Amino acid sequence: MKQRGSLLFVLVVASVGVLAQEKRKIDFQLDHFLQKQHAAGEEIDLFIHGSVTAVSDAVRANGGMVKMSLGRLVSARLPIANVRALAGSPAVESFEFSMDRVHQLNDSARVKARVNQVQAGLSPLPQGYDGKDVVVGIIDTGLDHEHPDFNNSDGTTRVAYYWDQTVSGSGTPPEFGYGREWNSAQIDAGQITVTDNSGHGTNVTGAAAGNGLASGHHKGAAPAADIIVVNSGGANFRASVADAVKYIFDRAGMMGKPAVVNASLGTYSGSHDGKDAAALFIDSLVTAERGRAMVCAGGNLNQYFPIHTRHVVDSDTSFTWFTTNENPAPYNIFEFPNLYFELWADLADFTNVQYAVGADRVQPTLAYRGRTAFHNVTENLGTVINAPLVSLSGNTLGTVQFFAQQRGAQVQLQVLMAAPDSAAYNWRFMSTGSGSFDIWTLTTITATSNVLGPVLAGALSLPFPTAAQYPPMANYVQPDLNEHIVDSWACSDKTFTVANYINQSIYPAYDGSIVDLGTVPYTISVTSSAGPTRDLRWKPDIAAPGDYTMSAGSAPALAWLIANEPFKVDPCGWHMRDGGTSMASPVVAGAVALYLQKCPNASWEQIRQAFLSTTIVDALTGSVPNNRFGLGRVHAFDALVTSNLPDIVVTATDDEMCSNEAVEVSAPAGYDAYLWSNGSTENPTTYTGPGPLTVVASTATGCAHSNELTFTVLPAPPAPVISANGLVLTSSVGPNYQWFLNDVAIGGANDQVYVAGSSGSYTVSVTDANGCSATSAPEDVLVTGINEVAAQGFALWPSPAHDMITVRVPAGSASEVSVMITDASGRRVMEQRAPYASNVQLSLAGLANGTYTVLVVHGDLRWETRFVKLP
Repeated sequence: MKQRGSLLFVLVVASVGVLAQEKRKIDFQLDHFLQKQHAAGEEIDLFIHGSVTAVSDAVRANGGMVKMSLGRLVSARLPIANVRALAGSPAVESFEFSMDRVHQLNDSARVKARVNQVQAGLSPLPQGYDGKDVVVGIIDTGLDHEHPDFNNSDGTTRVAYYWDQTVSGSGTPPEFGYGREWNSAQIDAGQITVTDNSGHGTNVTGAAAGNGLASGHHKGAAPAADIIVVNSGGANFRASVADAVKYIFDRAGMMGKPAVVNASLGTYSGSHDGKDAAALFIDSLVTAERGRAMVCAGGNLNQYFPIHTRHVVDSDTSFTWFTTNENPAPYNIFEFPNLYFELWADLADFTNVQYAVGADRVQPTLAYRGRTAFHNVTENLGTVINAPLVSLSGNTLGTVQFFAQQRGAQVQLQVLMAAPDSAAYNWRFMSTGSGSFDIWTLTTITATSNVLGPVLAGALSLPFPTAAQYPPMANYVQPDLNEHIVDSWACSDKTFTVANYINQSIYPAYDGSIVDLGTVPYTISVTSSAGPTRDLRWKPDIAAPGDYTMSAGSAPALAWLIANEPFKVDPCGWHMRDGGTSMASPVVAGAVALYLQKCPNASWEQIRQAFLSTTIVDALTGSVPNNRFGLGRVHAFDALVTSNLPDIVVTATDDEMCSNEAVEVSAPAGYDAYLWSNGSTENPTTYTGPGPLTVVASTATGCAHSNELTFTVLPAPPAPVISANGLVLTSSVGPNYQWFLNDVAIGGANDQVYVAGSSGSYTVSVTDANGCSATSAPEDVLVTGINEVAAQGFALWPSPAHDMITVRVPAGSASEVSVMITDASGRRVMEQRAPYASNVQLSLAGLANGTYTVLVVHGDLRWETRFVKLP
C-alpha cells in the first residue's frame, strides 16, 4: 500500500510536469486548493493582477463580483469552479492567494500607556476623552456581545455592527457577498446568532474599548467608543482582512464618525514588505479619507524557533537545510508529505542568483547525496520547472518543482517536492551568484517545511555539525530571529505595528491566590517579535503594555478557565488574563480613538506623527528606533497634548435665521482641513439650525477647537401652493403675497389671485410678520395668441381688479390711444378713445365679474392682455 501511495504522488507530479512546461498563472497553493473537494457554488476571494477594466469584465463573465480595485489590482469573489476558466482570460496576469495559517496574535495597561490622564482630561488637555463618537473596529474571532463591558448603562449594546465572515444565511453584506451582518437594533432584539467561542476577540475588544461595567474594573482605553466587530475567516485570509477593513470604514462613514481598526491577528508567511495586494488595498482605505487609522499586532515569535533565513549570495555555493513536512493539517498546506517553502526577493537582487535543491543523508552519518540542476529566475518566471533530484549513484530522490511569479518589483519563488522518495533527508536549498533573498518557514507556524538551525535540529534529534565535523557547513546559512513580525499590513508605513512590553506581574486570581509571574514591568516581552521588514524599514513602530492584561472574557472561555485554570481569571469572574502583541495592539488602537475624539478629521500622517514623536524612551527601551521597541513605549497623554493648537473663533453672517434659510459661517483660513459639528468639511459653510455649532480645524501637527455659535431660529410660514385654472393662478392662504414671473417680482401683484398675462414660470411667496418667507413650487403657464408685452414696457394692473385698471402704454408716433375690452365670449363690452397718455385709467363700473381681454392700439403698435374683474 505504501508503494502504491508513493506511485500515486509520483504520477501526480509527473502529470503536472507535462503540463507545466507552458506558462501558467496558478501557483502551487492555489492549484492545490482548487483540486480539493468543494461544495457546489462555493466561492473564493482572490486578488488578481491585470488591467482593472478587463479583469473586472472577466470576473463578471465568470459569475464573480468585484469588491475593490486599485491600480492594476482587483479584489474579487467568484465560484471556485470558475477560477481556472478565469485564469485562461488574457486579462489576468496573476493571482495572489495563500492558505496561510492565521495566528491570533486593563487597569494596569491604562496606567502604563498614560491613558488614565487622557480620560481624566488633565491639563493642558481641554477636556477628558473616552472615545465618544469614534468607532473602534475589531478584526478578530468575534465578540461575546452579551458581556456587560460592551453594553451601555441602559443595557443596550455598544456594538453598532457585527459581521461574521464565517457563517452563511440572511443578512449578507451585498458589497462582499458572504457572511452575515447584524446592526445594533438586531443585536438588542436578540436576533444575532453568533458569539466568540475562543475568547480572543472579546479580550482584544475589552482592552481597546471595554467600559468596565461588569465589575467596575479593567476598563479599556476608549470606553465610550462605538464598536464594529468582524469575525474574520476565509480560505484567502489576507483578502478577508482587507474586506473587513473596508467594511469597518464604510460603516463608520455611514455613522458619520472617524474610525480606528485593530487587527490582532496575522500570518508569518509572505513578502514582509507591505507591497502585497492586501496591504496595498488597506493602505488605500486608510489614506482615502481623514479620520482613519489602522493598528495591528507585531507578532509573538521572538522566543520561538527561528523561522526567517536571509541569504546574501556570492560566488560560493551556500545552503540551508529544510525537512520533509509529514504532518497533517493544520500544520501542512498539502495532504501529502512534501518539501515546500516560499522565497521572496526584490527582482533586481535575484536576477543573478542561481538556485538548486540538494539532499543530505542523515543516517547513519551525514553524507551529500546529490542535487538538481541550477536554475535562474529569468527562465522560471510564470513557468513551472520540473527538476529531477538525482543522487550521486543515479537514483531519483524526487522531482523538485520551481515556480516564480513577479509582483511589481518583487519576485516570489515557490519550491515544492511532493512525496519525496524518503523523509530521511535534509534538503538543501543551494544558491550561488550575487544577490539576496529571504525565506520564512516553519511547520508549526507557516504549515510549510521546517528550516533547520541548531536549536530546532536538537529538538528534532537531527545532527547539526560544525564545519570541522562536516566541511560543507562552512557555507551554511542559519535561520535567525530577525524579521519575525507578521506579514502584509504589519509591514506598511501607514499602519501602527505594535510590540509588547510587560504590563502586570502580580495580580489576585479567581481562586483566591496571588499570582506572581516573575516578570519585570516595562521591559520588552521575551516573545514580542523583532523587525525589521524585508526591505529593512524599522518595525515595529511602537510598544504598548500586553503581558499580562486582565480584559473582558467570553462566556465559553471564562467557564473553561474557571473550571480548569482559575488562576487566569480575575476575582470578579468577568475578566481573564491574556497577553502578547494581541493585547498590546488594542491599547494603541484605543489611544488612537481618544486622539480621533479630539481631532476627528486628523490625517493618518498626523496621527502617526503624534504618537511616534511622543514615545517614552529610557534605559529599558535603549536607543531608538530599534527592532524590539520600535520608537519607544506609547504615551497617549503626550500624543494628545502635542495636538493642542490655539483655539479659533468662528463667525456667522447673522445670529438669527428663518427655519427654511441658512447663514454662512466661517473659520479662520490657513488650516489643512475643517470638520464642522454638522458634518460639513467646507470653509466657509452654510448652516441651518439653533446650534451649538463648532468646528475642528486641523494641520499636520494638531487640531484647533472653536467657540460655539448659537442662533435664533424663526419659524417660516408653510410654503404656499398654487392652484391653476387656465390663466387664473390662486395661492393657498398665507400672509403678504408677492407673485413672480421667471423669478422676477411682478409689480403690484400682491393678491391671493393672479391672472397670468404672459407665458413663463410663476411662483408666489408669502412673508410673515417676522420677515420669514416661503415660496411655492413653480407653475408653468403658456399664454397663446397674446403678445409678450411686458418686455416692451406695456403693462396692466392690478389683476384681479375691483373698480379700476391702469394700462401703461409705451410711447409711439400716434397722438391717440384706442382701448377695447371684450368678455370671455368675445363680445365687446367697452371701447374708449383718448389722447395719448403713458397711463390710461379705465373704470370697470358695470362690468360683471370674470375674465376680460384688453386690446390697446397706438398707431401701428398693438398690445393684448387679460385681467380678472372681482366684485
